[in-house]
Amino acid sequence: MDYLALGTLQQLQDSFSQLAATTVRICDSNGQPVTQASSGVPDGAGDARPCEAQVLVEDEGAGVITARRSPATPGNDRWLQAMVELMAGVVAGLCDREKQIHARVEELRTLFHVTAEFAGQADLQSILDRVTATVVQVLKAKACSLRLLDEESRELVVKSVANLSREYLHKGPILVTESKIDQEVLAAGRPVYIADERTDPRVLYPAEAKREGIVSALCAPLIYKGRPIGIIRVYTAEVHAFDWFEVSLLEAIADQAASAIVNAQLHEEAVKAESMSRQLRLAAEVQGRMIPSESPRIPGFDMGALYVPCFELGGDFYDFINLPPDNIGIGICDVVGKGVRASLLMASIRAALRAHATNVYSMSEVMSQVNNDLCSDTLMNDFATLFYGVIDYRNRRFTYANAGHVPPVLFRGGEVRRLTTGGGVLGIEQNVQWSHDSFIFQSGDVILACTDGLIEGLNFKDEPFGSRRVEEAALAAIRDGRDADGIVKHVLWEMRRFTGLQTRFDDLTLVAIRAL
Repeated sequence: MDYLALGTLQQLQDSFSQLAATTVRICDSNGQPVTQASSGVPDGAGDARPCEAQVLVEDEGAGVITARRSPATPGNDRWLQAMVELMAGVVAGLCDREKQIHARVEELRTLFHVTAEFAGQADLQSILDRVTATVVQVLKAKACSLRLLDEESRELVVKSVANLSREYLHKGPILVTESKIDQEVLAAGRPVYIADERTDPRVLYPAEAKREGIVSALCAPLIYKGRPIGIIRVYTAEVHAFDWFEVSLLEAIADQAASAIVNAQLHEEAVKAESMSRQLRLAAEVQGRMIPSESPRIPGFDMGALYVPCFELGGDFYDFINLPPDNIGIGICDVVGKGVRASLLMASIRAALRAHATNVYSMSEVMSQVNNDLCSDTLMNDFATLFYGVIDYRNRRFTYANAGHVPPVLFRGGEVRRLTTGGGVLGIEQNVQWSHDSFIFQSGDVILACTDGLIEGLNFKDEPFGSRRVEEAALAAIRDGRDADGIVKHVLWEMRRFTGLQTRFDDLTLVAIRAL
């Protein structure tokens, strides 16, 4: 009777007493009256055998309803017994409803506390530890574990525990494909009960459970927007049948925990992404300083260059290397791939080219040394193309070697000549030799070198810009009398006009040399 107010019980008693025209009393489980005798109702005979019925709440006796018919009131005792049983059922129903309301209020109070606890934590591990500790506290359990699902390995990896030994935690892996219990939990999306972990054939480690002193368990899924992310398990030290309140409470905590966990993971990923972005910006600044800020000015020649990375970090580079006496080296390189890996290879090749170009006179030997350095420090799939040439501007001689690079084009008097002499790409095999070639610049000659990001630029029909359009754009700029800087800008403009707003997928580099 603890779930109903005394006034409510008194009102029920008075109403039934008036209806039965006799004395009806509501007593506790010990038979002691909990209400006052109803006024205006004749007392039953003191020696008459009373009619009575138990008030059962969840199969447990919560009280007794008794009634004694007055001798002055004729009637049928069977009818009175039915009335008493009806009243006991009504009181039991009201008690059961009030008990559920109290349980729901307690659940909401607990969830409010849990939500506040989770919301106050930003660190993922703090949230995980708070979840397991809260489950043990509110369910008065022996222990709790929380495992998150690794999508690739399909292993449930322990992330937090409360009151479990290190030996139990290291008992072995739990793969979803091998655990029938976890398969059922994740597939059904609802809790699964284990009466005794020591004897249940579905349990993977019964001996370890026995040593740990855990018996019954309740396993609930952690689900976020329909996607399972893990499982939470609560353990007891003896056989325990979890009631509906405990099951619903664990489900509610699991729902709140799943949201908090995913939000914390997203927060951590955002922090890591911002840190990575900051590091990439710093790396891009360093790489940007490796690209010449302006083209050199040498007697009798005009030079222009452009570098447009696809991402913050790129794998292309061009460089101008001062070589005594009266010589300047010009390199343009395209490293396989994009991003951080390509940028590191780019820096390595640039450093090697500068080191060997200033100490080795032979063009072929320079290429060979750069190749050997790349082969020594990288894998087979790390390779690059390189075009390297040297201008002897006193004698107007140009000597070059091409290591698998897009052939630069020499424009002379309306004719086109591709500079292909050299050999294969860098980084595949050590101790390879490259051939070289040379020619004397004539006034008006233009060399245009680029990386394949220019040639392979696609429009919305997936048509590449192509070598022919590159040459036509360069020739148009030369006829217009543009300087080297104007030539590279015009070629880039024509390529962008061709591709429109189509996304670029490769770095782009252009170098032009014009003989005055």
